[in-house]
Amino acid sequence: MRCSSCEPLLDRFLEGTLTPREMSETAAHLRSCAACARLLEELKVVDALLLTTDIPELPRNFTFAVMAETISLPAPKPRDHRVWRFVAVYLAAAWIAALAMFLASGASFAKFGASIATGLGRLAHAFSGGAAGISHGVPALATFGLGVLSIDLALAGAAAVLYFVVRPRLAAHLASVSEGQ
Repeated sequence: MRCSSCEPLLDRFLEGTLTPREMSETAAHLRSCAACARLLEELKVVDALLLTTDIPELPRNFTFAVMAETISLPAPKPRDHRVWRFVAVYLAAAWIAALAMFLASGASFAKFGASIATGLGRLAHAFSGGAAGISHGVPALATFGLGVLSIDLALAGAAAVLYFVVRPRLAAHLASVSEGQ
């Protein structure tokens, strides 16, 4: 028997729960291996220490004291949602990307501002039911980018309304309903 096979059996050897064959093989290995015999002696010491432990006596008001300490702790803070930071970074990156694409086409900042105004005007015209054609002065990619950014801004606004207006009202309503039960 090898040490790697003997070591896992030592606890059961001490308890006497091995099969007769395993007991005899383990005993033979322990007689021939000083390292495993030392490990067996250490396990005997640990087992003896475990048997001599005393269960501590708890004070009569232990539960009350623990609960009083728990109640005096500050209430946990709600988790800080980083959604708004993500939205702000996303919008800033999207605008920077739109500016970079526009400038890469060789246009100036003035033309960029004018195309934003034109694109937003056309987007407003499209939402109001008019035909959304692309003007000849504004590149199609810039108009598309501005439309996407406008939709992003609208979605961010809707999310803000849901988070800051609807969510607190819904929480208050649910709290009042649960108190009434």
